[in-house]
Amino acid sequence: MSKREEGVVRVAIDSNAYRNVGFINYLKEVKQDVRVFIPSIVFLEIGYFFLSKGLSWAGYTKEIEKLGGVVAGWATIDNRRVIERSIAQRASMPFAAHFRDFVIGVQCEALQLDLITYNKRHFGWCEGIEVITPEEFAASMVKTRT
Repeated sequence: MSKREEGVVRVAIDSNAYRNVGFINYLKEVKQDVRVFIPSIVFLEIGYFFLSKGLSWAGYTKEIEKLGGVVAGWATIDNRRVIERSIAQRASMPFAAHFRDFVIGVQCEALQLDLITYNKRHFGWCEGIEVITPEEFAASMVKTRT
């Protein structure tokens, strides 16, 4: 189960989970019980999507606020650890293709945030955190609440 802070579950979301509108609406409904962190690079990816579709920056940040989202700061990324982790995984996950995954995973490890993603396989190297799908997270929340 995801980490709790003062009774609130703390998780990070990947951009592919953000594309699941039903899940994002669910997170908005349970925001009193869930603190959603958005890794730095994910914040940029989602922002790119919003603005490339003609939506405003203000509209984008308002959506993050509705979610109760907290953007994880770049300073929480240990650059050396990103490189070391990518070197350790280079046989199965080439750095150029998975750079963002290493940044996200290392940032989640540093902040002790479980990661919600549809690319669980890309984060199998992470230590000390759970990597779960949106559906697995929602199911775990139902079990916790009943």
